[in-house]
This record gives sequence, structure tokens and C-alpha cells, in this order.
Amino acid sequence: MDIVCEQCGALHWLKEQIASSSKSAPKILLCCAEGKVIIPHLPTPPEELYNLYVGHSPQCKEFQQNITLYNCALAFTSLDVKQDFKINNGRGPPVFRIHGELKHWSGSLLPDVGYPTAYAQLYIYDPETAMKFCMSRNPNLRQDTMHLLQEILLDNNSYASIYQYAFEILNMYDAPNYYLRLCVAPGSYSGHNNLATADEVAVILPGIDGHRNDSRDIILTLCSRNAHDLDSRNNDTNAAHQFQRIYDSHPAYAPLQYVLLFPYGESGWHWDLKLTSGKQLTLREYSAF
Repeated sequence: MDIVCEQCGALHWLKEQIASSSKSAPKILLCCAEGKVIIPHLPTPPEELYNLYVGHSPQCKEFQQNITLYNCALAFTSLDVKQDFKINNGRGPPVFRIHGELKHWSGSLLPDVGYPTAYAQLYIYDPETAMKFCMSRNPNLRQDTMHLLQEILLDNNSYASIYQYAFEILNMYDAPNYYLRLCVAPGSYSGHNNLATADEVAVILPGIDGHRNDSRDIILTLCSRNAHDLDSRNNDTNAAHQFQRIYDSHPAYAPLQYVLLFPYGESGWHWDLKLTSGKQLTLREYSAF
């Protein structure tokens, strides 16, 4: 892979060139369509998290070896996947291989009676209480590292404050028929995917049959018993009624699950990303990738 795209720097094989180009001046369209598609780089993570990524201390090495477990312990959403563990039977970097479809699920802001507090529910408690829940589910992880990661996310992740805000509103009304819709739209500045503030994200919808402009928005509920109609199209019986599936085209799909890759809660991929010309990517252009 020694062919470098002049626009985005992606590496390609020579065979990926378009037929009309020559070997001496190969032209590649698969990566960025000759500069039409520009995806902003992820910002540099907070210094404490960056040091865990690149450091060589015992704490850093333990974090690097168990980064998936730390991420799952602090994620806002749960991962539903049938993983193939047989592939990791030798030495070398671990491989994540799955069978079937990868899904992300969002639950209510309060746990069901008899069930442990987990995922986004951890962010509505005070940090000390949340840490006890975290460590009770992950006793094999270092508490000092977990505490450091918790502080990083509470100080930097936009969704931490949004979920706290949503819990306060729903708890204030104390009404089972109220929902909050998490509408994460890109910012108004060209080339940036800014997460809106809490006031712009949370919208109260009264009534079980409250109108929703976009059925693919993430709907937050206080208790799972009130979430039975969040998505009437959902045919996944294993999700019961207390979980809501997040669509992979939602800007929050990636940052809610991979909090250590998106520590600020910046938006992931979504359909509203524009070409550099300002036009939206057409289905035909998207299919070309």
C-alpha cells in the first residue's frame, strides 16, 4: 500500500486506481473522492487520558491491556453483539470479530428493582456512589484508574451533563408519561460537528403518544416501564421493552458507546455531513465508497 492520496493522505494499493488513470499518476476515489469528503480529525484527548494511552507506567500498561473493559464500564449505552472469542487463541494484538449485527441499546435513567445500576444510569448519581457501582461490576480493574477516567468524563464529556439535566427534569415532573428527546444536530459552523447544549438537546414530550418529528431520535425515560412504545418497529425480542435501539446513523451512536475515543462527546458519523462544496453526499456518491 504505497499509493498516497494527495488530498487526505490515505494509503492505497495501485489496483485501486480508477481505470482512466496511469500507473505513473494513479487517481484514487475510494477514500475522499478527490478531496470532496473531509472528516475532521478527533481532537487531542484530555492530558490525563492521553498519558494513559501513551504512557509506560504499570498503571498505563494495565489500562492499555484492559481498555475495552474500562470503556464498557463507563459507556452510556450497552453493546449487543455475538462475539467470536475463538480467534484470540494465540499471541499478538486482540481481534474483535463478531457474528451478525452490532447493536447499541439505551435504557431508562433509573434501574429496575433488583437490577444493578449500569451505563448511563451511573451519571445521575454522585461520583462516589457511581464509583461503588462501577467497581462492584468490575472488581478486576484498578480503582485509581477508574476514578481518573470518571473525573475526565465528568469534566469533559457533554453527555454527562445532558443526562444529569434530563434526570432532573424527569424527576421534577414525577410523571411516567413524559419523555425527553435527545436531538443531536451538528453545529452551525462549517466543518465542525459541535454538540448542542443541554437546553438545545432535551425536549419534553407530554403523553405516551407524544408526537416525534424523527423516530430515530434517542428518547430518554425515567423508568423502563414507561418505555414500552419507544420504537414500535423494533422486532428484537431479546431487548424486552426496557431498551431502545440507537440507530447507527445517529450522531450519538459512536460517542455514547466509545467514551474513551470520544471523551468530549463530539458527534460521530451522521447523514448530515456535507461535501466540501456544501452539497450533501448523494446516495450514489455514498455507495461508491
